[in-house]
Amino acid sequence: MNIVQRFSRQPIHQLCMFIIGSMATLCTLSGLGYWLISRNTESHLYMMASATAAVFGWAMYGLQHLMPEHNRYSKMIAPALIFLVIVITTLYNPLALQQMWVALIFFPVMLSLLVEFRIYMYGTLLFLVYFISFQILGPSFTSYGDTSSIIMATTKGVYALGCIILGVIIQTTMFQYKRDAEASAFQKQKQQVINMLQSFISVGERKTQTSRKEIGEMSTLLKKLVHAYGGLSVQEWEIDLLSLMHFVSRVKLPDYMFEKEGKLSEFEYEVVQEHCYMARELCEGIPDFQGVERVFLYHHEKIDGTGYPFRLEGAQIPVLSQMLGIVEMYLAMTTPRSYRKETSKQESYAEIQKLTNLSFQADIVEAFGKVID
Repeated sequence: MNIVQRFSRQPIHQLCMFIIGSMATLCTLSGLGYWLISRNTESHLYMMASATAAVFGWAMYGLQHLMPEHNRYSKMIAPALIFLVIVITTLYNPLALQQMWVALIFFPVMLSLLVEFRIYMYGTLLFLVYFISFQILGPSFTSYGDTSSIIMATTKGVYALGCIILGVIIQTTMFQYKRDAEASAFQKQKQQVINMLQSFISVGERKTQTSRKEIGEMSTLLKKLVHAYGGLSVQEWEIDLLSLMHFVSRVKLPDYMFEKEGKLSEFEYEVVQEHCYMARELCEGIPDFQGVERVFLYHHEKIDGTGYPFRLEGAQIPVLSQMLGIVEMYLAMTTPRSYRKETSKQESYAEIQKLTNLSFQADIVEAFGKVID
């Protein structure tokens, strides 16, 4: 069972070479038996042709193993060898078969299983050039003068075109399957991150003496601000995740810091900065989460370069990061704490306006004013 599992995990281009090598080896063994019995030229030719294909197949299989896993040239070995074998077989025709053109038309189907769409189109173009040349200049060429010859040429062309279309269908199906699989994997990853964060909500409520309703309030304000500002490509799930992550990130801070009114010490200031790294800790290495990771990491940066953790300036700070910083500041002032009363919307917005062109861009501050008006 372990051997089967290990075999099934190999890339398809390596499996293809393995199958070609195995089939050619079996043909070589049968050819050897045939030659030992008959001792004629035909059996010897069959054995040698099969042995040559086996050597090439196993050599290419070994070469693929030696190449780095993600080397793009490794994937090109299998289709190149298959095309080479088809060309040699159709031109040389060691078994003197009358319908060797049939071997050609299967190439687009095999190619569609091995390469991406762009390479498939190039390979198909190469196939068409050779297919047409083979029909005109190949050993089985006949002058197309009578009706039967025209019908035969048309039939060959239809079969070739049909195989190309079948290859496109296979490519499209595989692309759709891959996209669906990636979407399913992403949804699973996203739900895992959300479930993990949600398990810490109650901890965050106890530490901060606040309600989880703040998550929904932040999400609503951010969505309205994004809409009012315009021009941003942001999905709702990203805003929901940012709001949830922002609330839960507070669990990284010591309890006493939520009631401290005075200025933070240098050590405490460094501790506060730690919560900005929560998105990186949870989302690093997940391509679809990179936007969320970047926005959360920079939401305490200020356009004048005095923010944290990297002291970025101006356009270096994502617009959504500044929006998250504004909403965070607004909710902090308008939400009552155990050590102070909340301020009004107007007073809170007036404090935010004082930070225009210092912490936040003027156009973002203006858009937020429209949101809370």
